[in-house]
Amino acid sequence: MFVPRTAVWEITMACNMRCKHCGSSCSKPLDNELTTAEALSLCDQLADLGLKRITLSGGEPTTRGDWLNIAERLIQNGITTSIITNGWSMSQEMVSNIKNVGLKSVAISLDGVKETHDSIRKVGSFEKSMNLISMLVEAGITVSAITTINKQNLDELDALFNILAQKGVYSWQLQFALPMGNFKNHIDKMIAPEDIKSIIDFAYSKIEKEPMIVLADCLGYYSKNSIQITERFLQDKWSWTGCGAGKSVIGILCDGSIVGCTSIRDRKLVAGNIRNQSLRSIWGNPDSFRWNREFSNKQLKGFCKECQYSEICKGGCSNSRYCLTGSFESENKYCSYNASYYSLKTLLRSFNKESQFTNLLERADGNSDFNKLISDEYRRFTARDSHVSE
Repeated sequence: MFVPRTAVWEITMACNMRCKHCGSSCSKPLDNELTTAEALSLCDQLADLGLKRITLSGGEPTTRGDWLNIAERLIQNGITTSIITNGWSMSQEMVSNIKNVGLKSVAISLDGVKETHDSIRKVGSFEKSMNLISMLVEAGITVSAITTINKQNLDELDALFNILAQKGVYSWQLQFALPMGNFKNHIDKMIAPEDIKSIIDFAYSKIEKEPMIVLADCLGYYSKNSIQITERFLQDKWSWTGCGAGKSVIGILCDGSIVGCTSIRDRKLVAGNIRNQSLRSIWGNPDSFRWNREFSNKQLKGFCKECQYSEICKGGCSNSRYCLTGSFESENKYCSYNASYYSLKTLLRSFNKESQFTNLLERADGNSDFNKLISDEYRRFTARDSHVSE
């Protein structure tokens, strides 16, 4: 039995920016976006399904004239509602309206220090974001920030943290740009798998400070530091138990299409449309979201299939794998555990003394994957050394 708990709803494709990393390539509203009546009906259907939390996104959701009406209906239905905005069109009046309808929090996109942020998004947008944060904090509204990491802003994380701390931001989500939408034209700016560890290590270095750092689903999984970062934010024990798309998470597109995850934009994976059938019938259809509901670790390839966590993890973020390779079965090279494994393998293959292996084995912490790798590479080394001696 799959129970929906959270949702992301792209209420419009309209946007007043043309961000270089935008995965949806948003610009103008689509002709077939849901009407106000259809959107409000969907709000009621989400409540009927038992949804607990939802994030309104886009596009830029505030470009849709009825977005506050949608938010208000969701809140009236007992659904904790948040919004992600670029902040460009926000005003003091809108902040007051947000407070009056009872929006849980506002997340603001921030993709670097002033020069970097403006080059990625729009000239003048950094200052607008800073002003909006001040207005929201002053109004007593919880403020979060979201940063999409690429090579252009990777080295600015510490500077960004200090800015957000000074502004009184509550939490900060880190994610990295994937080759989808507009970012397909900037693939040279995509970070490398080995950069994942540095991002997690940075986040861990701030674990006792504010704002609290949140790792998006594309980051982490089974490194000790990433687990502790997430546990600190949730204030509870936690471990990654696989992609929640279509299991506990619903994605809603602006035309009423229902997907497991709004980041996975392949139309073949649309489970249905609320214009044709009820949300409950879509969710309850055994054929819906089969790509994830029935996914098995036995389908995985590469190290992900061999990994000791594969049965639980199932390869980490589905969108990362699908976006990078076009297959859900592929190895997740951007998994922090995977990246550490291959970094260790590279290190081991640089060893030229037996003592280097034995010293490493003596310090091993009981990780079965890594211990096996050390032992295998040690045997490979001794076999090579024996062959050379002969």
